[in-house]
Amino acid sequence: MSFRVTFLEDAERDMCEIEEYLSQFYASTARNFFEQLKKKVLLLEDMPYMCPVYENDPYFRQMVVGDYLLFYSVDEKRHMIVVHRIFHSKRDINQQIITHRMLE
Repeated sequence: MSFRVTFLEDAERDMCEIEEYLSQFYASTARNFFEQLKKKVLLLEDMPYMCPVYENDPYFRQMVVGDYLLFYSVDEKRHMIVVHRIFHSKRDINQQIITHRMLE
């Protein structure tokens, strides 16, 4: 059975910020990133465990998309993939993830 992917509000906000940032360079930069993101996220529908568990918090799995890391969880009961956040790989991700989990 296929899983449904949903993006939390924080992840949607992250995508808006990424689009705004990448659009400063070339119009195609943001478009290419989001095409790559879409292809990878669609793979999760049939293979929700394809990405490794995040070593600092096993609640999350992390997917690499270009220079960004997408953090998601798998909800088996509802057959849902929940995308929590998308960060540039050079950010202090540990602090961001810990803060996010405290707010859930």
